[in-house]
Amino acid sequence: MAFTKLTDHIDGLSNDIQAYLESMLEYYKLDAFKKITKVTSLLVKLLVIGSIFLFFLGFISVGLAILIGNAIGSLSSGFFIVGGIYLIAFILFMVFGKPLIDKFILQKFSRLYFNSNDLEDVLDEPLEDETA
Repeated sequence: MAFTKLTDHIDGLSNDIQAYLESMLEYYKLDAFKKITKVTSLLVKLLVIGSIFLFFLGFISVGLAILIGNAIGSLSSGFFIVGGIYLIAFILFMVFGKPLIDKFILQKFSRLYFNSNDLEDVLDEPLEDETA
């Protein structure tokens, strides 16, 4: 009689563990879906905003080149001057801007990937050196 109770408890435990694992799997699927959706939404927003900004920048650049060209009397010189300004901006970005962009992207995706509760839990846990 005690043996049947033990086997019933073991069977119940097995069923509980299986249900727990299935629910954890579903939770992680939903969590991954949420994170993928956020990242996809962010990328689409960046593409749309970036495209609109490129159109704006293109029209402003052509207008500025024509304005400079008319002011100095040579239309092609105005386009070369605007091209030189963009070359200088590109060089400055390559020298100074890469670390800033990397830091910004790391912070954005860290916020998307980690929940605020997860970060608080990680920050509250003592380090291995602190426990010894």
